Amino acid sequence: MVPFGRRGESFPLLTHACNIDATTKFIIQGIDPSVHHYLPGQTNESFPELDGPNVINLGSYQRKRVSNVDVHPLGRAYFDIALRLMLSYQHEIAAKFFIACLHYAPYAVLAHGFIALCHSPNYNFKGMPYYASTSRHEDVNKPDLACVFPSQEVADRHSKAAVEKLEEIRRLHRQTKKKKGGGKKKGTGKPKSAPPSSSNDNVSNKNNDHAKEEATKPELVTEVETLILQAIRVLTCSAGVCPDLADETVGRPFAAEMRKVYNRYPSDPEVAYCFAESMMVLNAWQLYDYPSGKPVSPDVLETKTVLEQALELHPTHAGLCHMYVHLSEMSATPQMALKACEPLRKQFPHAGHLIHMPTHIDVQIGDYESCVRYNEAAIEADLFLMKAFPHTAERECFYFGYIVHDFHMAVYGAILGGFEKKAMEIAHQLNQIVNEKMFREYPDLASYLESYAALDIHAMVRFGRWKEILELAAPKDKRLMLFRAASLAYARGLAFAATGNIDAARREADRLDGYRQDEEATQRILHNNTVAQLLAVDSTMMRGEIAYHEGKHEEAFKLLRVAVQQQDDLNYDEPWGKMQPIRHALGGLLLEQGQIDEAKEVFRVDLRFHPKNPWALVGLIHCLKASGSCCSNGNTDEIVQLEEQLRTRQESELADFKVVVACECCTHPN
Repeated sequence: MVPFGRRGESFPLLTHACNIDATTKFIIQGIDPSVHHYLPGQTNESFPELDGPNVINLGSYQRKRVSNVDVHPLGRAYFDIALRLMLSYQHEIAAKFFIACLHYAPYAVLAHGFIALCHSPNYNFKGMPYYASTSRHEDVNKPDLACVFPSQEVADRHSKAAVEKLEEIRRLHRQTKKKKGGGKKKGTGKPKSAPPSSSNDNVSNKNNDHAKEEATKPELVTEVETLILQAIRVLTCSAGVCPDLADETVGRPFAAEMRKVYNRYPSDPEVAYCFAESMMVLNAWQLYDYPSGKPVSPDVLETKTVLEQALELHPTHAGLCHMYVHLSEMSATPQMALKACEPLRKQFPHAGHLIHMPTHIDVQIGDYESCVRYNEAAIEADLFLMKAFPHTAERECFYFGYIVHDFHMAVYGAILGGFEKKAMEIAHQLNQIVNEKMFREYPDLASYLESYAALDIHAMVRFGRWKEILELAAPKDKRLMLFRAASLAYARGLAFAATGNIDAARREADRLDGYRQDEEATQRILHNNTVAQLLAVDSTMMRGEIAYHEGKHEEAFKLLRVAVQQQDDLNYDEPWGKMQPIRHALGGLLLEQGQIDEAKEVFRVDLRFHPKNPWALVGLIHCLKASGSCCSNGNTDEIVQLEEQLRTRQESELADFKVVVACECCTHPN
């Protein structure tokens, strides 16, 4: 990531953050938006207008009362957009709109606090990764937009500015109160006599001055805003927080302060949202024991209560709905979030991340078509965002990670649903954005984005395109493109094994192990797992496949069982780090060798993880039919039910691939 200003320029830190020209385009902190040398191919950029074709539509939500902003129409307009952006998790852009708000309404102290919050940990970026990468001492003397986003220094700066302005406003009101009381003699209650030289004009001028002072004096900030800002100051009280102690020193104290605010103002939607997220960040992506669905701590149950009560009052609030989806996805009852999903799907047309969020629930309940379609809608919204905010949604910027995540989830849904054309189409679209050329230009991005450059390979494995896999070209720089190179070795090994070339398959397995053991693999991530963790699963599965096609069936099953456990032990992720469940291969190959009982159990477990997926449905149906006991134990009814689920899956407009085996590594029936 790079700073948002042009290199070498200096700008004021907080106030006078933007200028407005005749067309209402604003230039943040003096930066000319027409030139951004760090963006390839961009020569003429501008911030979106308040009116015009590039205005983003995030709904009409507005916080009812915001101190010192309502008297400034443009300040209010920018605050409203900024808040919608923040609730949409478009924190980087939101911070810029809050800065614009402060230009028009410099005492809108809540804008300062929310800028600090935009630069603070959130559910997707917290703990060690956040605190180890966001404190840069050089940011202390830089303007906001010359700092890499997010910045602990910027968060500290704005939360401090908020509390300082709170005190300044109080001081102004104390002084005014003192002046009003100063016109009486102490103890007499009688007004002072005017000096003989006083004139009516002097009195009139003083009255006019007082009226002007009263008109321009900021109002006292509401108690709820004051408490919110004081809580945010606890979270952002200083930059350079020790990553290992972050939860103890700032995370849990912030949640404790927000609990106090919530207990006083339980019906305030932003209070409920900030409190819920503060609690969830403490156990982010680990809210429940997986796969049992049991809460890991009392925090989770408290958060559930807070969100459900808040959603009763504010059922379409973007932030509350968003957090409730995250709260529910790992639980034993993900379908409970479906009601919260509806506003996210429909009411925020250009909030790509919000449109995407319901698909976290779709995959948990087996609605793979919705998973694909709503991620496509999210991608469309994000492409509009990249057009409207090219300097804040481009490859080097924080939100870009959310954009590629939409592609990832769409491909995942297509793979599980058996939608080959869609899987390949979307994977190839992503390859136009995330590719070797990009990483040569921005090598630092490889640590967390290069793992998305291999989705097409994993889709080809899922659909058994062995010939096409063997025709794929290897990356030119295999270490730069480590995950793609390793994924290609994995796919080639499976292709060689499936087509009987065992020696070639072993060579690819050795090559894969070389990539897995590279130190770089431990530094690269695919969201919640390292590349090394993912390749360990691939390596074991690949060795199992080779053993199976070599005729060493028991050795193969032993390895595949280990691979299943390795996959289960991966950190929870949405979508799963492994694009294809290993159980499909294990169950399918067990079935081929007549080990029906174990195969049935494998498929039943998989259907608990991935409901209604056609691969496991086909496998389980074959097992039940092969068992020869359908009528005696009532399995006939189960087969009918499973076949109906499969028929429904295969009637989808997207279902272009006829699933006939649980894994394409299996022998097709005649």
